[in-house]
Amino acid sequence: MDQEILSSLAHFQEQIEALSLRFHKLKDITYQLYQENEELQRENEELRSLLFKDQEEAEESVVEKEGYSNLIHIYDEGYHVCPLSFGEKRKGECLFCLNLLENQGKEK
Repeated sequence: MDQEILSSLAHFQEQIEALSLRFHKLKDITYQLYQENEELQRENEELRSLLFKDQEEAEESVVEKEGYSNLIHIYDEGYHVCPLSFGEKRKGECLFCLNLLENQGKEK
């Protein structure tokens, strides 16, 4: 009977050691997954900020182009777009307006 108890204890000890080994492996895997998750979250935040920054810049560019188009339209309708006489009716061409439109066009 003593031999049977010792054998059972030895078997039980082997099972505990195997479970302990599995536990440590799972713990290591969990830690690696946690680190990877943290890194992916940081990367995701960076990509989101870049994406939103690009979208904002694109929207600003569209607004600038629309503003330039509006100035051309106002000028073509016969009004000044230069700061000196903005909104006043033009009689002929205005060098200030043309210079402003040319400079705005170069920026695009």
